[in-house]
Amino acid sequence: MATVTEPAGTKEAGTEGTGGGDGGLLRKSWFQALLVVVVLIVGHQVTRSVGSPAWAGSFPDTVGRGIMAWFDGVYAWIVVNRNDSPLFLYFFNYISVGLGSAVVLINQLLNGLTWLGVTVIGVLVSWRVAGWRVSLLVLATFAVFALTGLWNASMSTLSLIITSVFIALLFGIPLGILAGRSEGFYRAIRPVLDFMQIMPAFAYLLPFVLLFGIADPAAAVVTAVYAMPPTVRITALAIREVPKGVVEATTSLGSTPWQILTKVQLPLAKRTILLGVNQTIMLAVSMVVIASVIGAGGLGDAIYQALSKVNVGQAFQAGLAIVMLAIAMDRVTGAVGHGARTPRIAARYRLPLLGGMLAAALVAMIVGRLFDLGGWPRDLSIDIASPVNAVDKAIENAIGGATGAMGTWTLEWVLDPLNNLLTGTPWWLVVAAAAALGLIFGGVRVAVISGLSFVGVGLLGVWPNAMDTLSQVLVATVITILLGVVAGVLMSRNDTFAAILRPILDAMQTLPPFVYLIPAVALFGIGRVPALAAAIIFALPPVIRLVNDGIRGVPAGTIEAAVSQGSTRWQLLTKVELPLARGSLLLAVNQGIILVLSMVVMGALVGAGALGFDVVFGLAQNQLGLGLTSGLAIVCLGLFLDRVTQGRRRTGA
Repeated sequence: MATVTEPAGTKEAGTEGTGGGDGGLLRKSWFQALLVVVVLIVGHQVTRSVGSPAWAGSFPDTVGRGIMAWFDGVYAWIVVNRNDSPLFLYFFNYISVGLGSAVVLINQLLNGLTWLGVTVIGVLVSWRVAGWRVSLLVLATFAVFALTGLWNASMSTLSLIITSVFIALLFGIPLGILAGRSEGFYRAIRPVLDFMQIMPAFAYLLPFVLLFGIADPAAAVVTAVYAMPPTVRITALAIREVPKGVVEATTSLGSTPWQILTKVQLPLAKRTILLGVNQTIMLAVSMVVIASVIGAGGLGDAIYQALSKVNVGQAFQAGLAIVMLAIAMDRVTGAVGHGARTPRIAARYRLPLLGGMLAAALVAMIVGRLFDLGGWPRDLSIDIASPVNAVDKAIENAIGGATGAMGTWTLEWVLDPLNNLLTGTPWWLVVAAAAALGLIFGGVRVAVISGLSFVGVGLLGVWPNAMDTLSQVLVATVITILLGVVAGVLMSRNDTFAAILRPILDAMQTLPPFVYLIPAVALFGIGRVPALAAAIIFALPPVIRLVNDGIRGVPAGTIEAAVSQGSTRWQLLTKVELPLARGSLLLAVNQGIILVLSMVVMGALVGAGALGFDVVFGLAQNQLGLGLTSGLAIVCLGLFLDRVTQGRRRTGA
């Protein structure tokens, strides 16, 4: 799950933690957190020594079973009454049919253009809006679609993306404008956006399956809803950043609110709004792939089927197509949003050029139809799955013992002990520990939210699997933060290393999360360890960036003063730079842990089990009660992790 977070203020990022008092408070907080962990360990040992009495067991699942049964009853009612209830007959069914028809029509349009027409139009449009380099990238993308034999699947995915993005922008931009112009509405919608961005992608699937069924309609709605928050948030931010003096001057000239919006605010905010559109498209790409779990088809389904068969070659083939699609769409929309230099065309040539582009597209389509080209012929595709599988087999033979030993060690000495600690400790003590951590790092309000989040997990009846998921998230987060801090510090120290690493991080943040599972399975096989490996790699880029930006943002005068007093490089890092970059470090921890959670849950597709498996199993077996309660438990864990890691920033403590 990719998230958009508003940047921390200069005061937060630059002055927090600079004084000895703040540093002492931070050390005290970590010492108190360590005491909480010690209490958990002691409670676990006491429980084991007394033979697990009734008061020391797992959270009672009586309420959870009732909730699951109620959800199953709701699902059964919907199945029976879907074609009789007015709510479905005159609302949800209409939406479902409309969205399904829209996806089908767009797909038919793309197929009607033939592969030649689609390629010509895509290359010409990308050249006009982003330049010749991006147009070559688009051409390479279409070549990958064709040569991998996945042209039809790629067009299905593209159709779903177009529909979803249109819905997200249709509702997101007006909501963002309203939030930008109304302080009350902005305050009301902001916690909703926070909640939507905390929620892992998997948790979105089940409610929309319940209302819209499976396949394209549900996939289009869930993708649009998942991709909408950055549109709303960035549009609101863009409207708010329009200089107040310009608005006041326009108002003094007698302009109406509508004229101010259309003639002043929207034109001045256009560039930032387009960046929001870029973010929306990238989130839509990642969610469309995940939506293959609910029958969306396309490239995501190709990866899903390949991973279920542990066929790394086929998964790589489909993953390459998705990666190229994501990068191409990012570069095209990003070029527009950043105001990239496009080919300079004199005004008198613009209309003829547009006519020429339309004529070229029309000719390409006619040629394609005359020669019955349709989709790219499968017999002209290139099989790269077999060579990739051969390479995977060779890698497995060469380092399979090392990766297997590493995975076994991780399970036996890290994951299993932590999972046993969380599941073997009395549930009420775990709830108290969560509340205590919230109090330590965020204050009373965060403590209440943290405690209630764990109580919610227990009441949903999925306590053991939730603790399993939490243990995986904590282990992956610790490794991610350690690697991210080291890489971020090195990046801030060396401009050459930063220049090399920056495009790599850009590419990593462009990839849909589904894709990270492929190399993890190739190295570690199936199980919890590949899910952890994929989560770590997926969450690393924003952590590295935030650490680098935080350290580079430390005032040069402060560093010079510390050096002049004889500070070593280590002292400069630990006593000056990291404390001054505390705001960025906290944000890095928050972003890392939320991204890890979303990816660990997705790891159910490669055998990670726990809550993610319950969601997938509930979808596959029509056990909506199990799936929905597991999805809600994921949301509760995400809420706890988000509030604890950003508690002091939010409360201003």
